[in-house]
Amino acid sequence: MEEVSRAFWKVDPIVRSMGGYLDVIGLTPVETTLVHWTEHVFDINIGLLDARDPDLNIKGIDLVISAGDAPNAAARQSGDRRAVIISLGLLRKLWRFLTAAAHHPDVLSRAHPLRDPGKSWKEALDGPLIAFDDWSMEVERAEYFVDILMQMFDYVISHELAHLLRRHIDLLFPDATPGFVDEAATYLDQAPGRSPELLPETLQDIEFDADANGLNQMLLSMDEKHPFLRGWTAEDGLEYGFQLAFAHILVMRALDTREGPVDRPGTEYPSPLFRAMNFTNLVFRSLHDLVPCDFEESVRVHDTAWFEASEISKDIGFGDGRWFGEGPSDADHEKFLVREARYFEATRRIDRILDGADNG
Repeated sequence: MEEVSRAFWKVDPIVRSMGGYLDVIGLTPVETTLVHWTEHVFDINIGLLDARDPDLNIKGIDLVISAGDAPNAAARQSGDRRAVIISLGLLRKLWRFLTAAAHHPDVLSRAHPLRDPGKSWKEALDGPLIAFDDWSMEVERAEYFVDILMQMFDYVISHELAHLLRRHIDLLFPDATPGFVDEAATYLDQAPGRSPELLPETLQDIEFDADANGLNQMLLSMDEKHPFLRGWTAEDGLEYGFQLAFAHILVMRALDTREGPVDRPGTEYPSPLFRAMNFTNLVFRSLHDLVPCDFEESVRVHDTAWFEASEISKDIGFGDGRWFGEGPSDADHEKFLVREARYFEATRRIDRILDGADNG
């Protein structure tokens, strides 16, 4: 990032509210690696999007790592400058969840068994960050979980880029006021300049639309990111779907820091659990169109991703039915089906709002 941009974001109020601009001096080796990997995934996405559509001016978007401990990510627009902001706290938490999953003997025990546990998964989750070189397991399992981490970073970055490319900030802040949209949604409802007329349902649609369009970015780049799979088979598609779903569930679980099962008050943002349930469904629906495979196999692999990810969730918080177990009651399930229908219509509704703003 050029020095002018770095100086600009250092004094940005949203970056400051997320812990301030990160000073890489003093980071641990693990944190330095996480920052470098994030930059790598960001650069790949920017390069592929720019090659596909230079008119997006996507190379003008900066990646800012904030020093905040709270897990958060944001899309920020200020004047003619745009940025994806990711907190160091989120990178740390994603690494802890990923490391815990890699060290959990019941996660992927068939495909990639943990033959040399070395450290317990609870130690990996609660202790100091464990460097990749100290994972103490067979290389094949370790490398597979690092692939999952890259999918986690890919989802976060693609989601925030979608907020910018889909002009969500223009909807939230219609009077050209510098604006943002963040994953924690802790202060968006009090943000000066935010449209008071925006319906809570539209705030949910913005998140759903960013999920759908972020996934679209990822799927459009399947061949470039995985050139060895140019001849995609049904098995390849199911494996890719598993990785995307498994990674997304871990990201949403890491962002779910609330005590209760209800959606966030005020902003009415959808809960991470609800987003995960719908996004993983969308992954397999979309992949089925690109890499046709047996429907029952898609359902099985989708359910397997949830089961595998739930192994580290059931011991670290929330009760049965939240991130694992039997799920909601029949009445709650009926409500979910109604909201699920809204999820898959979100992009059309955002399109109509944007068309109205352009033609109004």
